[in-house]
Amino acid sequence: MAELILVADIGGTNARFALAERDNGAVSVRQVKKFRAEDFETLRDAAGAYLEAAAAAPASACFAVAGPVTAEIVDFTNSPWVLDVADMKKTLGVEQFHVVNDFEALAAGVPALGKENFLDVKPGEGDPVAPILVMGPGTGLGQALIVPFEGKVRVIPTEGGHVGFAPQSDEEIAIMKFILRDHDRVSAERILSGRGLVNLHRALCAIDGASFTPIEADKITEAAINGDGPAQKTLNLFCSLLGRAAGDAALATGARGGVVLGGGILPQIRDFFLKSAFTAQFLAKGRMRDYLADVPVRVIVTDGAALVGAAVMART
Repeated sequence: MAELILVADIGGTNARFALAERDNGAVSVRQVKKFRAEDFETLRDAAGAYLEAAAAAPASACFAVAGPVTAEIVDFTNSPWVLDVADMKKTLGVEQFHVVNDFEALAAGVPALGKENFLDVKPGEGDPVAPILVMGPGTGLGQALIVPFEGKVRVIPTEGGHVGFAPQSDEEIAIMKFILRDHDRVSAERILSGRGLVNLHRALCAIDGASFTPIEADKITEAAINGDGPAQKTLNLFCSLLGRAAGDAALATGARGGVVLGGGILPQIRDFFLKSAFTAQFLAKGRMRDYLADVPVRVIVTDGAALVGAAVMART
């Protein structure tokens, strides 16, 4: 009989909870519920609210969290929430409680997802014995590797989203200088995330002498899709820089097995994204272009993929 598992995908903006079962390698997820972090004072309150509504008593739990997991107290990179592992295990009343990085969970779930959960961005055969890079913009810029190992795969979480941003034009240098007014370092995540999209929009408006009204990332993408000029310029640059960053990351990690893009932004702009310069910038590596020429790129278009990964990684 399959054992019931509480799984969660906890980002800087939203927390998703679900009940999962594993049976002979197959994973099923149900009763998915999304909560906004700002609506709950603590993560414990959010988890308690979900279990009360689900009327379930899982035997184990696995939480995928947006940030490095290096201690029993987890501070979220882009959220005021704190996860005390021992306290949460006691609160949930589970026998096993496992905490993993959110992109580690997303990567773990990729092999369990069907083809219908992906959208092809760039064709390619890929190298079956090389790593697969999983990355994507959301509240932050997550990154992990799927590495073939002795007939199985090993997932390696990374903090690759925090590498430095490398501008390659006068405009991009101006953008970096603009962001440096507020931060002492400009990482890729300062550009390629929800907040990064806002940073880009502010910077471009200032550089172009256009009026700027404070606007959230989802409103920028909505305006771009509806034809707003400044928003379209912002989103086009965002997609181009994401392509460059993904290509750089694939070069750095040897990820010739493929690139899988996740995160919450790309599924919302899929048509705009597919028409963007992402692929051109992904391949624009000078003499290393051929190294990436056969690397396939896909984007995850289903919601809750990290919940599947959390179920895969749960210890029962």
